[in-house]
Amino acid sequence: MPDTSLNMATLMASWLAAVLYGMNVVLYICCVRVLYRRGLVGINRILLVLATLQFLISTGHNVTCVVQLIRGFITNGGTSSGPFIYFLDMASTEHVLQESFYIANSVIGDGILIWRMFIVWNRNWWLCGPFLALLTATTICGYIAVSHLARFAPLDPVFLAALGQWILSTWSLSLVTQVGATLLIAYRIWVNTAWNMKTGSSHANVFWMVVESGAVYSFTTVILLALYVSKLNSGAIVGGALGQLSCLIPTSIIVRIGFTTSSGSTAGTYPSLRAVRPAHPSSQGTGTTKYGEDNAFVTVTRRTETESGQDITLTHMPYESAENKHQGLGDLETGI
Repeated sequence: MPDTSLNMATLMASWLAAVLYGMNVVLYICCVRVLYRRGLVGINRILLVLATLQFLISTGHNVTCVVQLIRGFITNGGTSSGPFIYFLDMASTEHVLQESFYIANSVIGDGILIWRMFIVWNRNWWLCGPFLALLTATTICGYIAVSHLARFAPLDPVFLAALGQWILSTWSLSLVTQVGATLLIAYRIWVNTAWNMKTGSSHANVFWMVVESGAVYSFTTVILLALYVSKLNSGAIVGGALGQLSCLIPTSIIVRIGFTTSSGSTAGTYPSLRAVRPAHPSSQGTGTTKYGEDNAFVTVTRRTETESGQDITLTHMPYESAENKHQGLGDLETGI
């Protein structure tokens, strides 16, 4: 399979990382605006801290890319082989830092995804536990790989078996986390909001937003895995992109949902439950009159904010069914 030179791969990776970093700058500003508008309390404060941390890490990642370009093509550009020899040195401080930033952002991104799954699934620790174990294993494997990288000799290739087993473990564990958590979140959204999953609704938008975001990151990770296994330099291009995508995707979800819930007729839709008891009483053995519980139902009041005011629709359904749906919607709003 045709491959690109190491010099070109590094140049393209830095260019792609710079483009995605520019998008991260815009998204971070929008994210801060969205979270401030919601109020910096509780979960919103945590989201702001995590978004800021990821943005700072992605900034460090981009800086190391620029430094490597300067040292490769300017500082060591006096001879034709100078850039190649420099980029082949995987143990250079700036390259080790770049990979450390990538691992950190990837772990934080996976952690945010697991946290969303935890919230959406009603804080189910039994479901969350295996994913926390995967996240821990990903972190350990990732930084063991970085430590191996830091001890490389100047001309050692990145495809050495001693390093490769840890790199492949890191990406594979992260991929399992991404796919599994994304599918569980999407399933929960689908099951709990299927009654309102019409095209263009806010719940349908959130569902496809989660699926698309997870698919993009997972697909990119699969490509990186395939290129590394094939021992192709072009994998460096995808690696440079992932260093920024791991920040871009979590932030974009916050921003897209924030904008969705503040504009348009499908945006400000929220449910409220009002229990309604049957009009006819049922007599119990003691002579005490109680309302029958078996026939209880609720009215789901849906208020949709529009430019002209609020449209209100009423839906009747069994109490137990509505209670479950309301729980799912509440978790969805909190977790995503």
